[in-house]
Amino acid sequence: MTALSKLTFVATVDAEHDRAPHVRKRFVEGVEVQLQALQAEVENKPFKLMRERREKDEATGETSKFEKAVRFATWWTKGPKGYSVEPRYGSKKIQLSDAGSVIKTGPKLDDVKAVLELLIVAAKAGELDKPLLATSERKRKEEEVVAAKPETPRTGAQARTGRGH
Repeated sequence: MTALSKLTFVATVDAEHDRAPHVRKRFVEGVEVQLQALQAEVENKPFKLMRERREKDEATGETSKFEKAVRFATWWTKGPKGYSVEPRYGSKKIQLSDAGSVIKTGPKLDDVKAVLELLIVAAKAGELDKPLLATSERKRKEEEVVAAKPETPRTGAQARTGRGH
């Protein structure tokens, strides 16, 4: 009996790939950054979101790490009747309800904080998995539409999907 005869071989393996934990984790991290920005605004301090970047030195070939400020936008806005929060996944708005994607809060920043903390609790409980997964899938669908390039009805040529360049 050989060593390989003890193993079981198959042609393919059906791997289970559940994206929900990853998407949930990224959303919670985004809400936590919003809470940090909110705390900075309450304290009247400037907030800069810093990310670690890597840069390769052309002369030596060595890679160095450095902190860089990245673009950041808050999810809350102040209106005439109080604040509102519009949760996002990356740069995409999340449709949490049939009524809309904007959540009305009270007239104080503490109300915004309460909503953000509630979003974290809901996400960790898995209540937001369906809208989060739908929002994270949207980009792939848009890419498939661009890849299809439908033909124009009159000429039969492929329609332009760019800016006309």
